[in-house]
Order: sequence, then C-alpha cells, then structure tokens
Amino acid sequence: MLGFLYPPILELPLAIILLLLIITIPLIVIYLFLRLTEAAFEEIGFDHWHATLAVFGSFIGSLINIPLYAGTISSYPGWYITLASIFAPGFPTTFHPLYLAINVGGAIVPLIISAHLVLTRRVSASKAGAGILVVALITYVLAQPVAGKGIVLPFWVSPVLAVICSLVLLRGYCGAPSLAYISGSIGTLLGADVMNILTPGVLPALSPVGLQTSKSLVLSIGGAGVFDGIFLTGILAVLFASGIVRFFHGSCEGVRMHRNT
Repeated sequence: MLGFLYPPILELPLAIILLLLIITIPLIVIYLFLRLTEAAFEEIGFDHWHATLAVFGSFIGSLINIPLYAGTISSYPGWYITLASIFAPGFPTTFHPLYLAINVGGAIVPLIISAHLVLTRRVSASKAGAGILVVALITYVLAQPVAGKGIVLPFWVSPVLAVICSLVLLRGYCGAPSLAYISGSIGTLLGADVMNILTPGVLPALSPVGLQTSKSLVLSIGGAGVFDGIFLTGILAVLFASGIVRFFHGSCEGVRMHRNT
C-alpha cells in the first residue's frame, strides 16, 4: 500500500507537544486539587495563609505514619468476648501479627482542624457530637473489610451524610460547611476505621488467605493521606455544603465570624 512520508522535521514538534501534554495534564490536575482543597479550608474560616499551610501540611503529613501498636494479639479481652458473643456469635478470638499506625495527613490533621473549629466556637460541641455520631454509626454499618485493601466504603456516602447532618442541625446556615467537615471527617474516622477495627472478626477478614500467621497485617488509620476517604470526605462535604447554602441563602461573607449556638 502507498502512504505519505512526512518529513522528520514535522514529527519532532508533534512528539514535543505530546510530551508536554503528558507532563502538564497531571500538573494541572494537581493544581486544581490544591486550589479546591484550599478553597474548602477558606470556607470553614481559615485565612489564605492558614488554608495553604493546612493543605501542604496534609500533603507532607500523608508521608508520615505514627505507629500505634506492633505485636501479636493473642485474644480479645474477656468483656469484649462476652459482649461480642451476644451480637456476633462465632467470631474468631485469635489474631495473626498486627502492625497498626495512624497517618498524619489522613487522620491527625483532620482531628486538629476539627478541634480548632470547636474550640474557636465556629461549631458548637453538641452539634458537632451529634453530626459525628450519626455519620459514625451509618458508616460503621456500611463499611466492609476487604482482604488486601482495607476498610472499603462508597466514596459518596460520608460526604452526603455529613452535608445532610450539617444542613439539618444548622438549618442551612453558613456554619454548615464547618459542621459538615467535622461530621464527615471525624465521623468516618470513628465509624469506618476505628469502630470496624475493634469489631470481632474484621482483622482476620482484612488479611489475605494464607497470610494470617506468616506476615503482619499492616493497617494505617487514614493511611492513604490526602487521597484517603477521611481527608477527601471533609473536603467534599465542605464544598457541597457551601454550594447548597450559597444557592439558597446567597453570600456567606460572614462565615468567619459566624458563631453557632
């Protein structure tokens, strides 16, 4: 078959263009993600510099895991076995080696930000507690342990729950984004991660078959850092709640000085 022969000089610019696209597209995506994350922190009352610090602190912190426990769990405590035998009869009572850690960017940073919002009275402690409780209980029920992956939960569940709780508890006021952040991030941290880890039979279910006794099960709460469900839940919940409040109530210029009662 006949075909056209393009001069080599015409192939070089095309190759360069494709290379530039391959390089710039991920950079653009990362930049947009950073801007959205920074905008979310500004929505809950952070100024520009503190929002930037929170974003980069989260990224750097996602590389750091603080060990919580490393060793072999021989059995559950007696009271736990008694309680679990009522609600989950037949659960395993022994474990394989376990290494448990907590991620700074995926868990510690959301905890610090949530505590800051409560202590500075941007969100009342009672409403924060109510939102956390609702999200924690529902995510606990819906989350599933998957061998080799960890605790799995549909990504949209926690942000939607957090937004609904914040809008109901605050009746759609401008403080809803802050409450949505706390409810979503801390509620998911407790319900999907901590409560599931403490549930009988979950740890053995997380370990692939054949590795129960040969290798340690490595778990990190919020371990995926800024790409973990806990961190992303807080960001998405803030953006969704903010968008809904602005749609129905207009500008939220006074959100930084807003005090929820």
